[in-house]
Amino acid sequence: MRALPVIKWFLAGLAITGIVGLAIFGFRGTRSSAPPIEIFPDMDRQPKFKSQQPSPFFADGRADRPPVPGTVPFDVPVDNPYLTTGIMGDRWGDGIPLTVDRALIDRGQQRFTINCLPCHGALANGKGIVQQYGFNVIANLHQPRIIEMADGEIFNTITHGKGQMGAYPHTRPEDRWAIIAYLRVLQKARNATIADVPAAERAKLEAAKAEPAPGATNAPPSATSPPTSNAPPAAVPAPSPPKP
Repeated sequence: MRALPVIKWFLAGLAITGIVGLAIFGFRGTRSSAPPIEIFPDMDRQPKFKSQQPSPFFADGRADRPPVPGTVPFDVPVDNPYLTTGIMGDRWGDGIPLTVDRALIDRGQQRFTINCLPCHGALANGKGIVQQYGFNVIANLHQPRIIEMADGEIFNTITHGKGQMGAYPHTRPEDRWAIIAYLRVLQKARNATIADVPAAERAKLEAAKAEPAPGATNAPPSATSPPTSNAPPAAVPAPSPPKP
């Protein structure tokens, strides 16, 4: 009989514990705007900053930290500074630090189409698709100042951006140079003269120009062809009157 009070208190404590647990953790399936209480979150929700979010922790207010000056990706060679900077000594360099062949031009056309065409247009004249949406400050890459601009400066502009143009450091340095090589092709195609064509190719163009068009002939007219004349037709004699 003395064990009954013990059992009674045990059951009462168990009931109170259950009620308190339900009050704290709530019922599964209920909705609430309050964040849930998780005893073991299992790293489902970690305190972190996502890319491009602000952060009051750093003085510049950015969560993304810029790389240490001089940092380069592992796959970027460091023995050719011009390849990765576009700088020769204390000035912008000129020239493509890669072998300029058809493969490089094709690669540049592909990368240009992906990264540059929406703004600058297929012909690099600044008439891309974004112009149709009212963005009319796109540079025409056929301007004399850009044609005369050093290749290294164009490389720097692609890498770091300029004005309204954003930076494209995510493209490999070799692809940036390929884009520049293709841009020079577009500029040459628009502004070139016959003097810019190599001598061997120029001879082919001159020979093709001298050939007659298909179906045409430069031979004189055949001697059997009747001569043409603009003289009026001969007068026809009037018929004689009938005899009586």
